Amino acid sequence: REVEILMFLSAIVMMKNRRSITVEQHIGNIFMFSKVANAILFFRLDIRMGLLYLTLCIVFLMTCKPPLYMGPEYIKYFSDKTIDEELERDKRVTWIVEFFANWSSECQSFAPIFADLSLKYNCSGLHFGKVDVGRYTDVSTRYKVSTSPLTKQLPTLILFQGGTETMRRPQIDKKGRAVSWTFSE
Repeated sequence: REVEILMFLSAIVMMKNRRSITVEQHIGNIFMFSKVANAILFFRLDIRMGLLYLTLCIVFLMTCKPPLYMGPEYIKYFSDKTIDEELERDKRVTWIVEFFANWSSECQSFAPIFADLSLKYNCSGLHFGKVDVGRYTDVSTRYKVSTSPLTKQLPTLILFQGGTETMRRPQIDKKGRAVSWTFSE
């Protein structure tokens, strides 16, 4: 029975890692599903050991959060007041703006990729910006970016040319749901 649980774990990890972008996401998925498999195995062995292990995992999850990206970048951080005036300031500048939330693991894993893109492609005609929609909720409402914990819209990238939106990822279908997409350089 233990072998079946471990085989099921490896199948789930392989399916989840298809969408992972970074090595950290791969390793995080492996650790998370290994903890689930260990909890099941501990509960099968002894319910007290299972409860102890589950408690330790919850304490670890609450106290040890992944670090935020703090590396080099050419990104301007916008507030609810500065985004519109910066987009309208010079119509010749194209902006790629990421709408993110600090609590979203997808946004945290996308941050180094977006920073790397800003380092490679920032020039006088192309600028990169970020807006924290968890902090500035009126910006998320204005640009129709959902901040629900179950949303598939975070992070959202919007391309602004001449101060107006020309492209968005992920796209929104007619029912208002985000169309899944995978970012690759």
